[in-house]
Amino acid sequence: MMKRFILSLALLGSLSAAQAQAFEGVLEFTKTTGPVVTNYKYYVKGDHIRIEEISARGDVQGIMLVDTRDRTVIALSPERKLYMDVPNMRLPKDVETEIKKTGEMKDMAGYKCEKWVVKSPREDRVITYWVANDEFNFFVPLLETLNRKDEQAVFFLEIKDAKGVFPMLGVENKLDGAEVSKLEVTKVIKVAQKPTIFEIPAGFNKFERN
Repeated sequence: MMKRFILSLALLGSLSAAQAQAFEGVLEFTKTTGPVVTNYKYYVKGDHIRIEEISARGDVQGIMLVDTRDRTVIALSPERKLYMDVPNMRLPKDVETEIKKTGEMKDMAGYKCEKWVVKSPREDRVITYWVANDEFNFFVPLLETLNRKDEQAVFFLEIKDAKGVFPMLGVENKLDGAEVSKLEVTKVIKVAQKPTIFEIPAGFNKFERN
């Protein structure tokens, strides 16, 4: 009886460990800014993220290879077979925000998502995120490594205890309600990723600035 009990505890422990594994797979989403719609894919494996920008015809226009452990970003041009290091030169932006985790829930992209609202009267912005928690541990380090200046990224980094979540929908508005941008996840696929897709492909040359 005791052996069976210990075995049950061991199985529970292994199950909980498996459930707590960091997300590995692909996230597809669209970014809408005014009339412009751009499609992206994130390929995720541990500290490595491959970001692809997809054209309206379905072609890969640009690729970024991000290493969140080493805090490096490499841009690839598939058309010209070139790569270059992307320096992180942007200074941190100081923003004053009001953050509210509403507890309101909605089903999106196969996940139960909670509504989080980040508002900044000084910046004339309010951003509504619908976040899912599935051990998306890569996302905050990714934003920190990319160090982008757009409000969707800057405001999300203002949220405490955001580890493990990913916004399935993020809508940026001015305080008068006018929409500025929208990020919306269209597909989430959990599948093991080959390490080679996070490496500079053979035959690519380094782009050197003169």
